Parts: sequence; structure tokens; C-alpha cells
Amino acid sequence: MKSEFVADAWSNFSVFYVYSDLISPQIVGDAQAPLLRIVRTKSQNLETISQYYDRPQHLPLVRHSFQTIQAELILNSGDFVPLKEIKRS
Repeated sequence: MKSEFVADAWSNFSVFYVYSDLISPQIVGDAQAPLLRIVRTKSQNLETISQYYDRPQHLPLVRHSFQTIQAELILNSGDFVPLKEIKRS
């Protein structure tokens, strides 16, 4: 997945949730939602965070044929993860 935006390094959050329109809704707390993964962040002062997962999750899909995938990065507050546009030279 590629984006023209990056997470705002000045924001302070320790976890965010990745939701996708490709995943079948699962039980999350007392509701159902298309949660793909919970990502924990442990950055120290503007440090770039890279997260690797060595065990893939196998989740049921809503559809098996697709052209695009929509993903939302959401904070505990319910707000979107703040993103900044990448300036390319």
C-alpha cells in the first residue's frame, strides 16, 4: 500500500487501528467492525516507526475480486491519524 501522505511525527499517539473495506466485520468490543490490525507505536522524538509482522493474519474477506482497497487509520479518540503530504523533489 502506497500513499502520498505520511503520519504526522509531531502527533503523540501510542496506538492506531487499521480498518479496511476488504475485511469482513469482526467483533471489536461490543460492536462489529472491519478491523485489519491494531498497530502499536513506540517512537522517540520524531523517530520513524517501521513495524514488521512475521506471522500473517488470515481474515475473511468481504469480496475476492477488487480494483482498490480503502484503509482508514484511526486513533483511540475515533479521529483519523493526522497525515501530512509528502513533498517530493
